Amino acid sequence: MNIYNYVDQPSSQKFETMNNRAYSRNIPSQPLQPYLEARPVLTKYSIMPVVDPRATIHTPLQQQATYDPDRIFNHGNDTAPWSGYASNVNKESELRNQIYALQSCPQAFYVPSSTSNLYNVSWNNSINNGQQPFPGLFTEEPVQTYRKNNEHTNDIGYALFNNTTRQQLKNLTKM
Repeated sequence: MNIYNYVDQPSSQKFETMNNRAYSRNIPSQPLQPYLEARPVLTKYSIMPVVDPRATIHTPLQQQATYDPDRIFNHGNDTAPWSGYASNVNKESELRNQIYALQSCPQAFYVPSSTSNLYNVSWNNSINNGQQPFPGLFTEEPVQTYRKNNEHTNDIGYALFNNTTRQQLKNLTKM
């Protein structure tokens, strides 16, 4: 049974298949690193504020791999793991050229030499012994304009602006 072809399924099974596919889009492809937020402890009304009143956590934290959006599917909300962003800060800085200091010396910019392959392009025209494979590609055809063959060039559209060509055409038929 093909999941994209609903013809061979009863209607209840079609809905179940669609619901399962929609539900699977809400689950990441592998467990994501949890977002831990350390809240401050209220010490204003405590009798002895030196002692930490928070309960100790007995469950060890499982270390997950660094979040990479190319490998791990996140279901799309805005709380992706911090490790993915923090590990790619340098890549983003390189893409925006923020890692180079602003300088006014010749070493600040890389300019390739004029003998580089950036400026000297060589075409390998060994295909068809240099013959053009499409012989009619660059032939210029003569173009005849409609205005030369029109007998009413002085009656219709003769002004540079404010040409009322519709009315001028109606005037021609009245003659």
